[in-house]
Amino acid sequence: MKLRVIILALSIGVTGLYGVDTKVGGDAFFHYQYEDADNNEFLFKRAYLTISSKVSDNISYKFQADIGSGGPTDYSVYLKNANIAWKTDLGKLTFGMQGMNMFKVQENTWGYRFISKMPMDLAKFSSSADLGVRFDKKWGDLTANVMLTNGAGYKKQENDKYKKVSTSVTYGETKLNEGFNAGAVLSHEGYDYISEGGNVETGSSLVIGGFGGTVVGALRLGVEYSMKTTSDNTDVTANLFSLYTHYKINDHISAFGRHDILDDGSPQDQLSILGVNYMPEKALSIAPNLLIDSEEDQDPEMTYRVSFRFKL
Repeated sequence: MKLRVIILALSIGVTGLYGVDTKVGGDAFFHYQYEDADNNEFLFKRAYLTISSKVSDNISYKFQADIGSGGPTDYSVYLKNANIAWKTDLGKLTFGMQGMNMFKVQENTWGYRFISKMPMDLAKFSSSADLGVRFDKKWGDLTANVMLTNGAGYKKQENDKYKKVSTSVTYGETKLNEGFNAGAVLSHEGYDYISEGGNVETGSSLVIGGFGGTVVGALRLGVEYSMKTTSDNTDVTANLFSLYTHYKINDHISAFGRHDILDDGSPQDQLSILGVNYMPEKALSIAPNLLIDSEEDQDPEMTYRVSFRFKL
């Protein structure tokens, strides 16, 4: 409650300073989740409160609070965005806490963040936001960017001397409502580890990936593959594949599905998601969905949910 009051007061003050260009928005989602008679609950997942504005034709900023479960308390508040963007003749520079570039285009193609995080986020191949600087450049249908960040993500302070370098290249639509896209991502970061001889050595984490998506009539289809290699006492490679689809039945009802495969040297894990999204109004989504989590040589675990989203 205190957070909402603070953000409301801030938004009123900012609006007074910069007028109609200031936007205040919210996005929240939760589930009713049923596994069996002994395990069922209403589960709050996320709420975002966002303030963004254009100070001039070339300068804009964004503040965003992320309230979610799974932190040090039942519901923890994090600063997910606090950045300023500067458009120059060479490209756009963004400074501060900001969204990462490793799976944002793919997330737009998937289109159902309120149902599930992206595969790379779930598998911890990359955080969704981090503190640092970013450069974006566009040449016609080709969009590229590079980031230099702490590498610790937006929920932690920097904890070592190393920095993470991430880059993304996309050809086609970055927000896939029509047409197609194809692209590649790469990130690299060093870290310290204790060798088998007891010495402090330098290891590294490398992520490479490719993705693509297309829209054909009422059907939107996306696919991605990524590989994470960590090098320290032993080299470990994890492979991640995902296929997702969205089919628009009419203006209010859509069907969606996704299948993820993670192979990281332990028993292979597969996640399937099937559901229907009903939007009586633009601000409200109600989505019955089924999650099937299948670990190799184990019986699949099935979770039945009704997911709710309201966005302003």
